[in-house]
Amino acid sequence: MDYSEDEVNDAIKAQRLVCQKLLEIMDLQGDIDALLRDSHPSPFGSAKFKKARPEELQRMVMMTAIQFILFEPDDWVEGNKDFKVAAENLLNLTSSQLNWLKEKYPNP
Repeated sequence: MDYSEDEVNDAIKAQRLVCQKLLEIMDLQGDIDALLRDSHPSPFGSAKFKKARPEELQRMVMMTAIQFILFEPDDWVEGNKDFKVAAENLLNLTSSQLNWLKEKYPNP
């Protein structure tokens, strides 16, 4: 399939913007985590992922959001136990996808 130079440039710009926004979300997740923890450093944030592909960033954002709920006590929200079972499966699948992406597209 052939694409014009304008289409390619637009796609590149869109991908950069998507990555920028996902990195911003990751930083916000790090801020939220720091507020939830007493005095422990947060493992979340975008510092380690500046060169990641958008597919990787999307999965990292999702995994972090799920982990926030996994850290809640079971009795905080009805259904948390069921959520945690599904979340563990989703995290395992997502982790496998991230490993596949890392192998297919090694960072420079």
